[in-house]
Amino acid sequence: MGIRVLATAAGVACAAAASVVTAGGAAAQGSPWTPYRASDVLVTAARSTCAFDVQETVLRDREEYRTTASYPDGSPKEQVYRGDLVVRFTNTTTGESVVHDLGGTAVYAFAPDGTPLSLTSEHGPFSATLPAGSVPMTGIYVVSGKGTSVLFGADGTRTLTLGRNGTAIDVCAELA
Repeated sequence: MGIRVLATAAGVACAAAASVVTAGGAAAQGSPWTPYRASDVLVTAARSTCAFDVQETVLRDREEYRTTASYPDGSPKEQVYRGDLVVRFTNTTTGESVVHDLGGTAVYAFAPDGTPLSLTSEHGPFSATLPAGSVPMTGIYVVSGKGTSVLFGADGTRTLTLGRNGTAIDVCAELA
């Protein structure tokens, strides 16, 4: 799934969409899947609520997505993302870094205007930047577990819910 959720998620990713990804071209002839490629990102301390800036560097990316539900105007209502994504998280003050495999499968739900509503893991982890005001915590996390989800508030906050057997790794603590 290889999805990163940032505050602006993913926002991709949520940056506007909730993930920091860019379309990688049209779907292969006859395939409903379209390649997606994540971008390197600098997450500022103010945005992540870590005590330092965090550089997220893509080491491997073989992601793809497909639209599984659309609004009447053709815009995506739901998209499934899958594939490999490996990211290095680096504390830009100390140089300390950790690498996380974010590969798996997830489902994004979108509002009619394209704003992300939620990201839910089908299997595998994803990273989430939870800005100030998010529930139940703030910071940068690698979360996993079927059903683990992030809901995107209109005010930029996020609500993280761990699925059954879900886990959350505090990346800020790993890098401190």
